[in-house]
Amino acid sequence: MNSRGISLEAAKRRVFSIMPVLQWLPLYDRKWLKFDIIAGLTLAAFAIPDNMAYATLAGLPPEYGLYAGIMAPLAYFFFATSRHASIGPSSSEAIMVATFFAAMVISSPEEYAGIVALTAILVGVIAVVAWLLRLGFLVNLISGPVMKGFLVGTGIVILVSQIPKLLGLSGAPSAFFEKIIYILQNLSETNLYALALGIGALLLFFALEHKFPRLPGSLIVVVFSIILVWLTGLDEKGVEIVGTIPQGLPDLGMPVFSAGDVALVFPLAVGLFVLSFVELSTIARTYAKAHDYEIDNNQELLALGASSVSVGLGQGFPISGSFSKTAVNDRNGARTQLAGAVAAGVIILVVLYLTGFFYYLAEPVIAALIVVAVFKMVDIAGLVRIGHINKTEIYIALITFGGVLLFGILSGVLIGAALSLIEILYRFTFPHMGGVGRIPGTNLFGSTARHPENEAVPGVFIFRIDAPLIFANAESFKENFLKTLAKEQRPIHLAIVDLDLSPITDVTAVDMIRDLITDLDRRGITLRLANASWQVRDVLRAAGIEEKVGRLDRTTTISAILEQDEDVHSIHP
Repeated sequence: MNSRGISLEAAKRRVFSIMPVLQWLPLYDRKWLKFDIIAGLTLAAFAIPDNMAYATLAGLPPEYGLYAGIMAPLAYFFFATSRHASIGPSSSEAIMVATFFAAMVISSPEEYAGIVALTAILVGVIAVVAWLLRLGFLVNLISGPVMKGFLVGTGIVILVSQIPKLLGLSGAPSAFFEKIIYILQNLSETNLYALALGIGALLLFFALEHKFPRLPGSLIVVVFSIILVWLTGLDEKGVEIVGTIPQGLPDLGMPVFSAGDVALVFPLAVGLFVLSFVELSTIARTYAKAHDYEIDNNQELLALGASSVSVGLGQGFPISGSFSKTAVNDRNGARTQLAGAVAAGVIILVVLYLTGFFYYLAEPVIAALIVVAVFKMVDIAGLVRIGHINKTEIYIALITFGGVLLFGILSGVLIGAALSLIEILYRFTFPHMGGVGRIPGTNLFGSTARHPENEAVPGVFIFRIDAPLIFANAESFKENFLKTLAKEQRPIHLAIVDLDLSPITDVTAVDMIRDLITDLDRRGITLRLANASWQVRDVLRAAGIEEKVGRLDRTTTISAILEQDEDVHSIHP
């Protein structure tokens, strides 16, 4: 093959890697079609009322949820590696948008919609840049406890935000604690019709979920409530309704914005990117593992970026993966992302021909749908479980939880992420390190602090660090090593550093080892290094340490060093 043929083949592979749909769609098994269609139709039935509810949660008219429910899955269809993840409007992203802009003075609903669409585009741009830099590993920087604390806090914030709508109250402040005070002060103004409708919707949904989990409970509740409001005229009794929803597809195009707008919403876009990528990748990995296939975290970055940009261009708002809709998708037998595309097609038909049906959709019913959607996020049992496993991590989860309530969702997730990184740095900086002895009756070695019965080798001091030996702990290691050595009440001629639990090292640690060799030489003690990984050996050899401590290879274990030590043999012939 000539160079032109090779370059065309490389270009083809590159395009196929960017758009996985080009790989799996030609191999699509026709037997899957009925499953994807059924799953797509069911998904649309669940998504339509939920998407409208999340739009109102974000402070937008309900049709914007429909627009986002069209654009996001269609873009995701082309770029995703997950076969099951459902992407679209999400409660946590919606509430982040609403709380961020709540304190700002925005002149008109059109300007608000434009700046929210700009935020979605910025999230997409950040995701695409992260894809170009292959930063898919960033998902691992948000720990499970941080996510749990965040989700519980966000769930409570969302639940409280819907109470005024369930009570038929208007004018509630945006801040969490101020809203609680407002609710308590205005309980006497409750609209009993709105409260009854909202509670009735909640009870009906939970009954359907319990008795008929495969039915689209959200859609049934919405249809029933619309008919009820229309027949009884509840809108004339103070119950707020959606009213007229514009018919037709969204106008595609860039929102009008200034450089100042970009600077204003950029911090929000960064927070939304982190949250949405964590949620999407968690969903994708969970279902890939359940169905035994692989996903590509970096490619999912591109899929998120393409979906977010398309949503922004289509008058939507920031989106993410949906845990509940993905569960619906999987439960109904979806085989590929074609199910999401089918759901988007159904929503297109709704915005073209059926928006008038939602005229009598009541705000308390929308609030009830949001409450149902986020109820499982408030996983107190999950927090208790973390507390039983690890005390440090429960503090991180609770601080994240408190940060969400006190400072808002965006600040809460950033506080949690920062705490996770601080905890990692602390563990690297102050890891466990201490003496090592021979396990009685064996040729194995273990900690003497945890197992005092482990036997010291005559004339030999063995010390271990249970972490990578790097710049963060190099001086601490040397200080602890020498302090522990000074406590020895026996003559020492050989010191061994066990690197079995130190898979990497760096220049700072190497320089520390060089200083330690010099210090021990003055005391007449030889230093040897045992169980070094190949990465550590390469660094030590490049720094000339092997010339000072003796051979470093994969056979240089504690036992091998002791076998070569003549003084040990003279004590135990």
